[in-house]
Amino acid sequence: MKTTVKYILAAALAAAAVLPVSGASAMSAERVLTGSEELETFPQDSLEQDAPDVYTIEQCYDLVRQNYPLVKRYELLDLTEEYTLKNAYMNYFPQISLQGSASWQTDVLEFPFDLSPYGIEMPTFSKDQYAAVIELSQVLWDGGMIAANRANIRAKADVDMAQQEINMYSLREKVNELYFGILYLDQQIRQVDIMMEELEREYARIEGCIVNGVASLSDLDLIEVERITQNQSRDRLSSMLDAYLRVLTLMTGVRISDAAQLVMPVPEGSDKEQMLNALIVSEIRRPELELYKAQELEIDTQLDYWTAGGLPQFSLFIRGGYGRPGLNMLDDSFQPFAIGGIRLVWNISQLYSLGYGKKIVNYSKEQVNSVRETFLFNTNLQVQEQVAEIRRYFKTVEDDERIVELREKIRESTAAGVENGTKNASDLVSEINKENAARKQLIMHQIEMMKAMYELKTIKNS
Repeated sequence: MKTTVKYILAAALAAAAVLPVSGASAMSAERVLTGSEELETFPQDSLEQDAPDVYTIEQCYDLVRQNYPLVKRYELLDLTEEYTLKNAYMNYFPQISLQGSASWQTDVLEFPFDLSPYGIEMPTFSKDQYAAVIELSQVLWDGGMIAANRANIRAKADVDMAQQEINMYSLREKVNELYFGILYLDQQIRQVDIMMEELEREYARIEGCIVNGVASLSDLDLIEVERITQNQSRDRLSSMLDAYLRVLTLMTGVRISDAAQLVMPVPEGSDKEQMLNALIVSEIRRPELELYKAQELEIDTQLDYWTAGGLPQFSLFIRGGYGRPGLNMLDDSFQPFAIGGIRLVWNISQLYSLGYGKKIVNYSKEQVNSVRETFLFNTNLQVQEQVAEIRRYFKTVEDDERIVELREKIRESTAAGVENGTKNASDLVSEINKENAARKQLIMHQIEMMKAMYELKTIKNS
């Protein structure tokens, strides 16, 4: 066990406590390159030059949140809410309206008697009438409609903000893929370098065996072929690592050109079981839950608005105008006029539908509650599946460590056999490859295990 730990530390260098992490198996270069294409529109000159050189995964979460273009929507949502509220508040101010009309009617007022014989001329009225009216009104009490409308505006803004938070939170999954993908590829490259050093040592050892007559030149060729193969593997891994680093740089807005700039997440006290138990008992605090609360509040404000619409409304008004006829119907000339007073408006028919409105609100809230319960149910299922996967990695890593120890002993025994002539270079190369594969498997499972831990944190937002 100690030999294995020392080997992993040598491979990881800065990662002094390489711990299990989950999910790296899903990290394909194709996914990263796809993400790179999607983010090519990020402004290159926006990358921060004076930022710290080393970043934790939590810092990467924050940097992506600050740099992602969608973050601008927060300000836009705030401005939209602010001006919509101001617009609604304008209803408290005096309202001015201008009306004009020109009409013709089939009949007008006529007196049923003739007083002309007595020297009295009876007025006649025109069938065409005209009026231009300006009215100024001031609400006294509107039943609470304006206040209810403003409350509804705030509630809708909270819903939009909660949805925005969900969109931003989803970026964590991509950060997890990139962050742990970089750590995984870096460890694989380090492992290749260590294997290359081992091949160099074996090459020198076989040269000595050739001098002693216990090996042939073809044995050296086998080692050389393996060195070329490992170089090809390193080039491929380096290309993938560069792609991951490039995408993470675009997403965070800071230059991350080396995997050494990323800190390997390590459980507090290096106790992975303790970290897992803490995650299991932690509360689910996903932004979706805030969305459901905001939706329920919005539904309540709708009911308040409908209720206010069924109450009487009082306002003061003053109306002035010019037209024919004026307020004096017996004067058929154009004349100015004015009238003022208090107005009562009561939309009683609104009360008919209020009962149905309450049922609509109740059913809508039940739907929201059903969605919430479904979300929590599915989230808890994800938690259970993730916990089972993490525990499986615990056992897998323990087995991998034991396998690496055994493979190291077998490789050393084969190397000794080459020196005394009982084994050939082909046997040695085979054992070196098997040991290297075992170490790669251990590193992969360790990184996958820690990634699974952070995926669990993402699932619960703990």
